[in-house]
Amino acid sequence: MAATISRQLEDLLNPLPTFKDPEDEHDEALWDQILEGRIRLQKALVTANQLPQPDSLPTFKKEGGPEFSTALNDSCKALKALLRSLVELQDELLFQYPGTQHFVSGKKPEPDSEEIPSDDEIEDAQKRKRPQKRKLKVDEYPDFMAKRFADLRTFRNSTLQKWHDKTRLASGKIGKGFSAFERSILTQIEQIMMDKERLIRRTQTKRSVYKILGKVEEDSQQIPETVHGEEVVPQGKSNAHLKDIDEEIFNDDDFYHQLLRELIERKTTAIDPNDQIAMGRQWLAIQKLRSKIKRKVDTRASKGRKVRYHVHSKLVSFMAPIDHSTMNDDARSELYRSLFGKIKQAEDMQYSSPLVFGH
Repeated sequence: MAATISRQLEDLLNPLPTFKDPEDEHDEALWDQILEGRIRLQKALVTANQLPQPDSLPTFKKEGGPEFSTALNDSCKALKALLRSLVELQDELLFQYPGTQHFVSGKKPEPDSEEIPSDDEIEDAQKRKRPQKRKLKVDEYPDFMAKRFADLRTFRNSTLQKWHDKTRLASGKIGKGFSAFERSILTQIEQIMMDKERLIRRTQTKRSVYKILGKVEEDSQQIPETVHGEEVVPQGKSNAHLKDIDEEIFNDDDFYHQLLRELIERKTTAIDPNDQIAMGRQWLAIQKLRSKIKRKVDTRASKGRKVRYHVHSKLVSFMAPIDHSTMNDDARSELYRSLFGKIKQAEDMQYSSPLVFGH
C-alpha cells in the first residue's frame, strides 16, 4: 500500500500542469489544468485514507521489516516533493500578477488604486524572476501555509466582491424584485464558516466502502425487535457508513464530484454541434471524466447474497384511518362479488353442471 501511494505521488509530480504565456492561455484553460491536477490527486487521496493509522502503524513497522520501512520512506519523500511543487506553483502564479507579487517578494504593496492592471504590466511582471527562497522543512509548512492564507484574505475578499458585483450588474439583477434583499457573497461565506466544526466533521466522514489497514471493523450489535413495547426499526447497512466519522481520513467526495459535474456540463455546452470530429473527441473526454465519478457499489451484495432494502423515515403527524362502517367482511365480499358478476357466474355454473355431466 505504501509503495502504491508512492508511485501515485511520483506520477503526480511528473506531468504537473505547466502554464504557458497568458497570451496563449485563458482563465478557463488555466482552471482546467488546475482541475486536472486535482483529479489526478484524488486517486492518491483515496489510497492514503486506507493506510495504517497512528495506533496501528508501529505494528506494521515491526511486522513489515526493512521492506515496509523503505516503502514508507519513499512515500514520505514523494509527498514532500509534491508539497514543495504545489507551493512553488502557487508562488509562480502569485508572482505573475502585479496585485499579488508582494505576497511572494515580501515587499510592501504600492498604495495605488484598485485598477485592473494592463496587459503590459502583467507581461512585465512575468518577465521578472521571483526571488529564490530556502527550502522549507516539513514541520515549517503548517505555519507558512497559515500565514499565506491570512495574507491572502484581504485580496481574496476584495476580488470575490468585485466579480460578484460585476456578475450581478451584467445579469441585470441589480434593484429588481427581491435582489435588494440578497446578502453579499462575503456575508454568505462568513455564515457558512461560522459552523466550522460541522464542516470539518463532513470531511472526516467515511462516505464509501473501503477497508483501513490495521483497523478492526466493529461487529454490528443485535438490535432488539421491541423496546418498551414499541417496534424498533434497524438501520440499513447501506446507510451505516454515513455516520462513520474518522478523524484520520479526509474525504471531500461531494465537492469533488460537483467539480466533475460542472466540468462535464461546461464541456458539453461549449462545443459546436456542427463539428462532428470535435463532438466525437468531446464525447470520449466526457466518458473519461464520468468514469472518474466512482459509484458506491457493495461487491458483496451481488447475486442475491444480500437483501436490498431502504428504511423509510418515520411519518410525522400521521394517524391510521378509523373504520366507522357497519358492514362486516362477509357483506363486503358479497357486495364486491355482485359488482363484478361473480354471483351470476356461480349460479350459471351451478345450473349448468347437471347438463354437462349428464345427471
